[in-house]
Amino acid sequence: MPKNESHEVQNRTTSRYSIRAVERALRLLSILSDGKSRTLTELSEAIGLSSSTTFRILATLESNRYVERNGRSGHYGLGLACLELAQAYHLGSDIRQEALPELERLRDETRETVHLAVLDNMEVVYIEKLSGLCAVQVMSSRVGGRLPAYCTGLGKVLLAHSDPEAIRAHFEQAGLFAYTPATIQRVDQLITHLEEVRSRGYALDRGEHEAEVRCVAAPIFDGTGKVVAAISVAGPAGRMEPLEHRTDLIEKTLRTARAISSRLGYRELKQEKTGAHFGK
Repeated sequence: MPKNESHEVQNRTTSRYSIRAVERALRLLSILSDGKSRTLTELSEAIGLSSSTTFRILATLESNRYVERNGRSGHYGLGLACLELAQAYHLGSDIRQEALPELERLRDETRETVHLAVLDNMEVVYIEKLSGLCAVQVMSSRVGGRLPAYCTGLGKVLLAHSDPEAIRAHFEQAGLFAYTPATIQRVDQLITHLEEVRSRGYALDRGEHEAEVRCVAAPIFDGTGKVVAAISVAGPAGRMEPLEHRTDLIEKTLRTARAISSRLGYRELKQEKTGAHFGK
């Protein structure tokens, strides 16, 4: 079956088994996942439902501790049950468990902030962050947080090992917002850049999402040879520049990526060591 027909069948099957009330509840939780509390009116407008319908969904979520309502302000935020789910995910995540000792070693060696992230719907989702040992910290990343993949080192590494046509289709429709003067703003330029990242084996972020942040990122492979996550070392521009000349930092990031991949069962072929996956 051709790939596009397969996707259509999968979408029809997913749609057939979807439960609208559950989808609406999940959308509300997704909106609140940025950590900002909101009023009933704000949530009903964001989800495109009446206030009465939104209130009933929120009341159900609140009774199950997935949402909390501030009695003074009337604002809604995520509840303790969401934290329990996040903790359960952390405990059950093979990638995070295998990566954590290597991430701690990398953080101690570089003294900078290290991240572990996965790709979801063309966004980076942070599943671990170890803050740096230096005093100055300038980045807004957080565990569970999301950022656009096209303008972060982690995201560019993950996109570089994804389907280029799917990437093109998504960003031609969604567009590329310019967060800083360094942000890639044309889809063709992004596709070309991702080819370079894949060939080089790592990505550099020179302030593409946060102007004062720089980072080096590398891919994590599982036992099947699939890229399942990425790691990065990030810090302020004043300590990280000139980034392309920080061969020590790049090598330490690549070495850690190799170590984590090995823990996940990946066996690097000799010919891969000189290019496509982990760089020279």
